[in-house]
Amino acid sequence: MRIFLHIFLPLITPLVLYTIWAKIDAKRKGRGMPDWEEGHWFWVSVIGCVLAAVSLIYLTTLGDDTIGKYQSPRLEDGKIVPGRFK
Repeated sequence: MRIFLHIFLPLITPLVLYTIWAKIDAKRKGRGMPDWEEGHWFWVSVIGCVLAAVSLIYLTTLGDDTIGKYQSPRLEDGKIVPGRFK
């Protein structure tokens, strides 16, 4: 789920929004969808990559509150207790 939220969603959202806008604009003007060369596809892809990079930078610097001591997973009474921060 984290991969979806921090990589896929910021990367694909500008492309989806531009595609929807381009289809509506093309239908309104009576033309087809713009080609890669005549449309703004390149810049929309760059914006998506930048958003994904910003999302990952945020995640690594400010995203997770990892202050505390980490206790690794352990076996207690035959059950595995997952790791956690204390």
